[in-house]
Amino acid sequence: SNGINAEYGEEERNRLRELAEQEKRIRTRIELQEVERQQLHIKAAKQQAEREEDEKFRQEMLAKFANDDKIEQMNAQKRRMKQLEHRRAVEALIDDRRKRFEAEKAAEIKEIEEENERQRLRQKIIEEERQKLLQEHAAKLLGFMPKGVFRDGQDLSLFDAEFRTNFEPKQVDYFDERNW
Repeated sequence: SNGINAEYGEEERNRLRELAEQEKRIRTRIELQEVERQQLHIKAAKQQAEREEDEKFRQEMLAKFANDDKIEQMNAQKRRMKQLEHRRAVEALIDDRRKRFEAEKAAEIKEIEEENERQRLRQKIIEEERQKLLQEHAAKLLGFMPKGVFRDGQDLSLFDAEFRTNFEPKQVDYFDERNW
């Protein structure tokens, strides 16, 4: 009966662990949805601010051009032509501003990607050096390698069959009496 209780207790622990993991997954999903909602809100607010800024800029530039050209002193036909010219000029300025902003953003993204690539290359070089050191020194240290020096079978595949057969059984547990 003691074995049944222990088994039941183990089952109960597993069920509770599964419930806790499930709850954690749900909580994580909710947090991610909340973050996403906040990001959408921030993006919308940014776009609104950009639109307002463009409109403010548009009005200021139109007023400046009108003032510079003494538009109020012109006849109706000439005034309409000048206003159209001003609107086109202002739209071109806004377009230039937007293009400059997008170019800056693209440059930032490119910089981040280049940094990631440099990081990846650094990791690759470090990994190659680690494997080279393993290949150079592992044969001399056969039998003295602590567990974990070889991360996986891929590390072992760097060596010839003789090394592998010599290495695999020689992972020594120094705390086991039988090895002494």
